[in-house]
Amino acid sequence: MNLPIFAINLDRDANRWSELHASAEAAGLTLHRIAAIDGRTLAQKDWTEIDLPTAQNLNGRDILPGEYACYRSHVQALETFLADGSPYGLIVEDDVLFGEDTKPRIEAIIAAVPDFDVIKLANHRMSLFLRAATTTQGDEIGRALHGPQGSAAAYLVTREGAQGLLSKLAVMTMPWDVALERFWDTGLRVYTVRRNVVRFAASSAVSGIAGPSGSYKFARFPWPSRLGAAAFRAKDQLSRLHHTFLRPPLPRETPDYARDDAPRNNFILVLASLAILAMVSTVWREADTYRVAGLALAGATIFRWFRQDLWTYSKPLIGGVGYLCLGWSLYVFIRLAIVYFGTGQLGGAEGIYLFPLLYATTGFSLLLFARRPAQLVLWFMILSLVFLAADTGYSDILHGIKPDARLFNNPIHAAVAAGFIFLCTLQFIAHTAQRTDLSGSARAWHWALSAAVLLFALVNIIALRSKGVWLAVALALLVLAVMALARGHRRELLVGSGVLAVVAAGVVATHNLFWSTAGDTMIFVKTLVSDTFSQGLGKAISAAIASDTTPLGAKERLMLWADAIEVWKRHPIFGASSAWLTEWESRTYHPSIHDIFHNGYLEIAVRYGVVGLAFFAFLYIWSSRQVVLAVRAKLVAPAAWSCFISTLVFFAITILSNSNNRLAIGESFMWVAAAFGFYCFYLRQQKGLVEPKTYF
Repeated sequence: MNLPIFAINLDRDANRWSELHASAEAAGLTLHRIAAIDGRTLAQKDWTEIDLPTAQNLNGRDILPGEYACYRSHVQALETFLADGSPYGLIVEDDVLFGEDTKPRIEAIIAAVPDFDVIKLANHRMSLFLRAATTTQGDEIGRALHGPQGSAAAYLVTREGAQGLLSKLAVMTMPWDVALERFWDTGLRVYTVRRNVVRFAASSAVSGIAGPSGSYKFARFPWPSRLGAAAFRAKDQLSRLHHTFLRPPLPRETPDYARDDAPRNNFILVLASLAILAMVSTVWREADTYRVAGLALAGATIFRWFRQDLWTYSKPLIGGVGYLCLGWSLYVFIRLAIVYFGTGQLGGAEGIYLFPLLYATTGFSLLLFARRPAQLVLWFMILSLVFLAADTGYSDILHGIKPDARLFNNPIHAAVAAGFIFLCTLQFIAHTAQRTDLSGSARAWHWALSAAVLLFALVNIIALRSKGVWLAVALALLVLAVMALARGHRRELLVGSGVLAVVAAGVVATHNLFWSTAGDTMIFVKTLVSDTFSQGLGKAISAAIASDTTPLGAKERLMLWADAIEVWKRHPIFGASSAWLTEWESRTYHPSIHDIFHNGYLEIAVRYGVVGLAFFAFLYIWSSRQVVLAVRAKLVAPAAWSCFISTLVFFAITILSNSNNRLAIGESFMWVAAAFGFYCFYLRQQKGLVEPKTYF
């Protein structure tokens, strides 16, 4: 590579030139000397292209003659480079020295980062470096979170970069080395190396600008006059932080996660896989296992992120929605703290609203550890079969009795769990039909497993007699049917038709059971809807509560809803936070159920009002969009979208008549669903499908 090097040297510094020239010859490099402007011989009245009042205000001191001369010398060097016609140039000052490895390192830098404006090759300080690319010579290229880094002693520049510097920095307002770094202001693609490519000569110990006396100190204004400079530097540091965190337009390093063939610790991956399965274990057994597993997974991820991923641009960014989740959790914590320190009240089931703090992190956990999602899904199906088979009350079902749910707190929770498994199994069947990598025997084994899980789940859904689950499954199936018809895939339509036929046969066979369980509720709902349209919701609920024909279970739910709505009305926008329980003591009705509203939306609305409902609605709409975009980009299997949306619809319907979102199964679902949305968002980032400006 013919790389022209333009060396800035004062006529009176012959020794520096000789030392620099000798090191260049030894390294096989050729120098073009740029006669530096001597600030000592130039009166301030002759300074041109400088906004001196602004420069003094921004720097909090006088501009030294040497600083002005240095600035104009670099401008002269850039103009000489442009006249040379070469695609790349190296600008150096005369207090650096080259080594034998300088040329190959520079060539490797240009090969690794062909699209740049400026790359600094020497710095006095390097703090909190973020790596964007690594060369074949081992040099790391990126940006530093803290600065200024000091020195413009050596930097690579392209023709476009030189033109940009001359245009943006034509008028001096700060020293050249400071102005050169400020890519957030100039809009130029300015990067730096972590380890200097050239070394500083012994002569650099004495500044050619300030001299041995340290003139900077004597040029400072009194401290009140430096307040503007301090404010500017603080703002500049914040701008540096913000823009440095943005992913730069450089060739992406291949991350060591989200790939099957990436180096990995198999023991850690096995533990992480078990933790992921434990997070969804609420569909098998109602317990807090998912919390322990989720916290452990998030903790391990955070530790790894701070130790390794923070310092590289290959990591995904949480984006604006990630920050929204963090902000929401902080908001919830502050409100809980205000109520607690003011009244000593902690409310009930309040901690679950802090969980969004972990959603983005858990999504990164999936990216790190879910290297083989198909195997995780297969184990989910196997464990679902094991637990369903163990918990199904065979004797009770045969005698027409609602079975006990030994692994759940009550049959409704068990029915919700069976509904989740049923819908997931449908998509496992669809995915198996779409796979081309399975052998004949493996495919047959998958079909047999699917059929067994589907049968057990359907039997439990019917036998556990949860009317809300029946309705939710029916609507989720309707959504899936519409989606299948819209796609029009023949195999998927055949499989779906077969499943629907099985479900229809089950419904017909148990028609009497459905009617005896849900008949009076269906009549009540029809009456309530009619009264709501004619009288309004409030009067319809009051009339239903007063009516002797309203089923007892429905009446108790209506009492709870009426009381919850009264609390919500007093705090419609932001809710009552954990103070709701104090107001609950003076409620109008007193059904046997004390403080569970049997409506997930009211659970949120009473505590956090319309703001809370809007936050969660936005979060899951955003998550749904990330999943569908990942499917379109072929980053996840098509069945993932159908599974995600059908379970989301199912969950959204079940919480109309039950507070599942404050139960283990609901908390787990919300956590995993949001994390999967972030996982898809991160996958799209890794493939360059998300614009950096949309991260924040």
